[in-house]
Parts: sequence; C-alpha cells; structure tokens
Amino acid sequence: MNEIVNGIDVQRFHRTIDEVGKEPDKGRFTIRTRTEWDGGCRCRSFIERGCGADSMKKSVKFVVESDEPPALMGEDLAPNAVEFILHALASCIEVGFVLRAALLGIEIEAMELFVEGDIDLNNFFGLSEDPRPGLENVSVRCAVASSASKGEMEALCREVVKRSAVMDIVQNQVPVSVEMMGREGTRLGAENLEALDQRH
Repeated sequence: MNEIVNGIDVQRFHRTIDEVGKEPDKGRFTIRTRTEWDGGCRCRSFIERGCGADSMKKSVKFVVESDEPPALMGEDLAPNAVEFILHALASCIEVGFVLRAALLGIEIEAMELFVEGDIDLNNFFGLSEDPRPGLENVSVRCAVASSASKGEMEALCREVVKRSAVMDIVQNQVPVSVEMMGREGTRLGAENLEALDQRH
C-alpha cells in the first residue's frame, strides 16, 4: 500500500525522483505559453504542459486570464501580471513545503503564506527612470501548523526556499530575449520596427 502524507503519494514521488536521478535529461524540458490580447487590458495565456519527468505521455492544456484594476484602465476581471508573480512565488513555496515534508514523513495540518510586494508606477508611466519598474522588495511570511518542532520547520523552510524555482527566478537574473514578429509569425526586420515607431 502506498504511503500518503499531506495528500502526496510518497512512493510515487520517490519513483519520479529516482527516474530523473538515473536519467537527468528527464528533468530538463521547455515550458511554452502563448498569450493573446483580449481587448482593453485583458490578456489570455494558453499553457500546454508536456510530460516532462512524468513517464505517462500526455499533454494538458490550461487557460489563464489577466486584467488590471480600473486605475490602470482595466475592469478588475482577473489578477494582473505582478499579482500572478506573487501567487507563483507563494504557491511554489507551499508546494515545496508539502512535497519535502512528505518525503520526511512530516504532516502539515495547515499552511498559509502572506506575500507583499512594493511597486512604484512612476517608471512604468515613463515619468521617471527611477526606481525600477518592477517590484522593489517582496516579503513572505509563512504560517504552518505541524507536529514537527520549530527547528525542523525552520530547516525545512530554508531547504524549500533554496530549491524553489520561482524564488530562484525572482532573485536571480534570467536571460530574456524579446523579438517582434509579423502577423503571420514572421520576424519583423528593422524597417518594420521603424514603421511601427512612426505609427505610434
């Protein structure tokens, strides 16, 4: 019988880890999304998840929508991009807690994360070059109910933060390339970009 801790099938998770350990390439894959404009400040992203380390060959599709508050000309129909970043960070940490605790046999009774980020829109509006356009700082407070000792939970927290993919993304510089493409998916050359600049 499989051992279930925190809703996690521990034996199955161990098999996934072992599989990647034997074949490291199974732990490497590309994440792809496609985002379309939906009018106003609304955007809709389509995410197709491949098999990755999962030996079951299947693909799952998700749709995520975003919007802005009225102050930014939105209609408050969905979280905005920056709010999704905070959600991504919190959910990545929580999942890390649950999975690593399960491997250690630590039961989590309840968990809440409180995340705050400060932002200044002056740069975004083109009114100033300072401060940076993104979040200036982010704070995360973790409230976890567990029978484990405080020391065990603090050690677990340090390991989770160290291994968190989203924490790594927000704390470290990630190379990002951006290129303009034509309506049919062709790349826009310098002359096309100049024409766009003249129209706007």
